[in-house]
Amino acid sequence: MKQLVERLRTTSVGRLFLDKKFFHYTWIGIVISVLNIFLLWLFIDILGIPTVISSTIVVVGNFFLRYVLLALFKVTGRLTY
Repeated sequence: MKQLVERLRTTSVGRLFLDKKFFHYTWIGIVISVLNIFLLWLFIDILGIPTVISSTIVVVGNFFLRYVLLALFKVTGRLTY
């Protein structure tokens, strides 16, 4: 196992996957996907909001949430006010 990790560290693609930014990008993507499914279920099935309106609200909200999370974990540029 040690040899595999060392071989990955020596290649450019391996360094990319072992980078902390890649880990943050991956878990943020998973959280956003699960949140997207949950919120669409909640808005459409439970609250009875029409599909087009619910989808628009959820997609736009998740877009901004993803940007904020990626900026807070310094995966992308800085979050400046």
